[in-house]
Amino acid sequence: MIDYFALLGIERRPAINEESLKNAYFSRSESLGSVQAQAEELSSVNTAFRTIENPATRIQHLLQVEFGDARGGQIGSELGELFGSVVVTLQSADQQFGSLSGESSALLRALAFQRMDGVRERLQQTENNLLALEGNLLWEGDRLDRILTESRARCRESLAQIALRLT
Repeated sequence: MIDYFALLGIERRPAINEESLKNAYFSRSESLGSVQAQAEELSSVNTAFRTIENPATRIQHLLQVEFGDARGGQIGSELGELFGSVVVTLQSADQQFGSLSGESSALLRALAFQRMDGVRERLQQTENNLLALEGNLLWEGDRLDRILTESRARCRESLAQIALRLT
């Protein structure tokens, strides 16, 4: 397995400054030599950047290179409830759109379209809940990043849980 952190020349951490990641990527890309080596290695550098850029895949990769695997944790009840809410809201939206497209009268379509307001509000609320959950998980990742320098093993389970919940 390729250590993407090492390939880009950055420290293995769950939280990476976006600007320093971009600088490392550009620096590594520009340093490639021959055309043949460049094509193969540039592909690896691009994959490394995409992996490290995304918090979920970054943490999963960190777990793999530090501990041998990224497994661990379970989806929490909060995320399960949120997923259930998404499913119910999307089913409701599908039903409303179905009734909307079946109406032949412009007036009936307009009335059916008004019923979509409730679905849009539920979708917006669900999106807000997902964004709040993601923000909390990223904050927790930053907190663990500070602890990581003291004890890598102590953070493994929490990092695995965050990686699972972010994906």
